[in-house]
Amino acid sequence: MEIRGARESELEQVIELSCLAFESDDHERYWQYVQGDSSYRPSQTRVVVVNDKVVSTLRVWERRIRVGESLVTMGGIGGVCTHPNYRGVGYASALMRDTIGYLKATGYDIGALFTIIPDEFYSQLGWVSLPLRSSIVMCNASMEVETPPGWQITDFTPETDLDAVAKLYDIANEQQSGAIARTRAYWDMAPSRLRGILPTVVARRVGETSASELGGYLNYRIGGKVAEVLEVGYMPDNSEETLDVLVSHLFQTHSIEKVSCTFSSMISSQHPFVQHVVGKCNGALTLVEGTPMMFYAVNLPVFLRRLVVGWESRIADAKETFPLLAVKLPALNDQQAVLRHNADGTLQILLGDADAVDFDMN
Repeated sequence: MEIRGARESELEQVIELSCLAFESDDHERYWQYVQGDSSYRPSQTRVVVVNDKVVSTLRVWERRIRVGESLVTMGGIGGVCTHPNYRGVGYASALMRDTIGYLKATGYDIGALFTIIPDEFYSQLGWVSLPLRSSIVMCNASMEVETPPGWQITDFTPETDLDAVAKLYDIANEQQSGAIARTRAYWDMAPSRLRGILPTVVARRVGETSASELGGYLNYRIGGKVAEVLEVGYMPDNSEETLDVLVSHLFQTHSIEKVSCTFSSMISSQHPFVQHVVGKCNGALTLVEGTPMMFYAVNLPVFLRRLVVGWESRIADAKETFPLLAVKLPALNDQQAVLRHNADGTLQILLGDADAVDFDMN
């Protein structure tokens, strides 16, 4: 058995295995995940090779994710699969352990994945589960909704709208924890298009025809009488009016009875768009458990140090005086870290401190 990054000559085997394991005949789609991603390197495809045959594989997607005011490097794990004839002998577990070593060696801060199998498999390998919830709002299809005056909703057109949408996304998510940092090239890459990140409609004021004047956008899909909202973006300085326009469009255009906001899983029901939907239709709000998301702290002290600047800013904004304190955080994946608050308001992440007090989360 050999575990390593894939070679160019093995990518055909990897794609054949993925199609077999996930019961898909769409080879072209899997090829586009590789050939259509400008950030892809063969080493990001991890493989288990037995007798020159790829029997297990996964893909590492390099992305930047926002945590408060900081950007951290995330290794998104996807496409974990093993050939049916080679299951049950531990190849996938060995591959996941090796991948952690790869993430450490290449400088990732955290690993992340969504799982459709019981999360116990990943938990025993050191991954921590983060429950995600979608917001479901029941609505009255016969209710009357008026669009605020002075606005126009049009179908999204990549040629004229995409540059403005990309800029708006950056502004709207500047400090939104959980948001992926998207370069302009990210929007054009095949994997992004395959996953449906482009908006459905855009909102602009009447008479403002330039794409640079866009006030907001909405990405959704309709299934029967259910609207699934995948993403919403708007200028923060005009959020109330823009959200009214987008929500009104959703109800006026489609005779829907239920709105599912899957985009808000990271921030639950408190997202302003969800609150506007509830207010417009006066419907009941229900939180539904989604696909579990799991994290792995690749280098806990380094990860925490990336967050220190944002924490120091919050302490300064509080305009209060806090005592010197050192707190030993719970060990994670055999990694220990101490958060120390100094008398001058600065924070330090240390590997140890004799004066640190234990932080018990139980």
